[in-house]
Amino acid sequence: MRGQGKIYSAWMLLSAMLLLNPTLSLKAADKTPTLSQKTYRTLQSIEEMLDAGQSDQALRRLEELIKETAKRPYAQAIALQSLAHTHIDLGDYKRAIPYLKRSLELQALPDDVQQRSRYNLAQLYMATEKFSAAVELLNHWFANTSEPTAEAYVMLGSAYLQLQQYKKAITPLRQAIKLSNQPNENWYQSLLGAYHELKNYKQCVKLLHSMLKLFPDRASYWRQLSGMELMRKNNKQALAVMELAYLHGHLSTERDLLNLAQLYSLLNAPYKAAQLRENEIQKGRIKATVKSWEQTANAWYQAKEMDNSITAFEKAVARGGGVELRLRLAQLYLETRRWSDAQDRLREILKEKDSKWRDRSWLLLGIACYEGKAMEQARSAFSEALKFKKTQKEAEQWLAFLNKQA
Repeated sequence: MRGQGKIYSAWMLLSAMLLLNPTLSLKAADKTPTLSQKTYRTLQSIEEMLDAGQSDQALRRLEELIKETAKRPYAQAIALQSLAHTHIDLGDYKRAIPYLKRSLELQALPDDVQQRSRYNLAQLYMATEKFSAAVELLNHWFANTSEPTAEAYVMLGSAYLQLQQYKKAITPLRQAIKLSNQPNENWYQSLLGAYHELKNYKQCVKLLHSMLKLFPDRASYWRQLSGMELMRKNNKQALAVMELAYLHGHLSTERDLLNLAQLYSLLNAPYKAAQLRENEIQKGRIKATVKSWEQTANAWYQAKEMDNSITAFEKAVARGGGVELRLRLAQLYLETRRWSDAQDRLREILKEKDSKWRDRSWLLLGIACYEGKAMEQARSAFSEALKFKKTQKEAEQWLAFLNKQA
């Protein structure tokens, strides 16, 4: 409101000088309140002070004028209005409020000026977080106007939102959007917030579709729409929304790309999840970390693409993956009958001291050696596995099997 303050102040003084000056020609002058020549000249001098930047002097003179016009309601209302708008111009909204309120209470100004003053006071209430007062005054303003503006409806809706009266906020916010040829994006966001607070997800979805037609580049709206569909248990629609956003180039952040990959996995489309992850890692939009390559490897595994899964696990290991990750890679080598690779990986793991996976590693090494026709090495590995409680039984069975074949 600061930029508007001087405009309001100048407008009020200009009104006093041009419209209400008794020396000027006016229709129905006998029915129109007027200012005395003295008051008119005082207001004119105050305007000159304000133009010269003498705000303190102007404020003092306006205070004096209010006292001087105590028995003349119309003149006092003008003085109160002028003082209020001067404080607005100075950014002191709290000090402006009581003067504008007193001016209204006098009921001495023409109806159109009263209406403008109510609206201005409502703005001040909003700016100073007096939302209940703003609602009360705005409802009075609406009751006395034939052509309410979209901005007025937004102000009323915003006040209700601040009071957490979300149901009451909906009607004015919808009316504001309806009245405006180019509604402000924030208005849609406010209305969406009201629906969301009321858990009216059906209306959230409907509104988000409208918002995406107007603002298709907003990735957050695509994300919110997908999230709403998930909350409504419309998982396929949630995926379709994110997939459409991706295909049209509206998703580019790592977060959004990972969310889409997770949706693919959730809806049993691991191949697409893996493909998306790997492509975006190569593009650099998903960071090539141990975790991202591990998740890619898991998706390829779920899609039964073993070679791709192994490649992704190898990249995760190369970036510093721990013992557990390397053990999973060794298991994949076993599943794909790559006995030598499995042996090499398991021996690397066993070189580390105090590994909690030594029991499992010895057992798997024994299997890899057996399948690779290295029987003595297999027997030695199974003998080590025999020393651990978790793998003792399996190691005994393998050793008994080897003894029968000897």
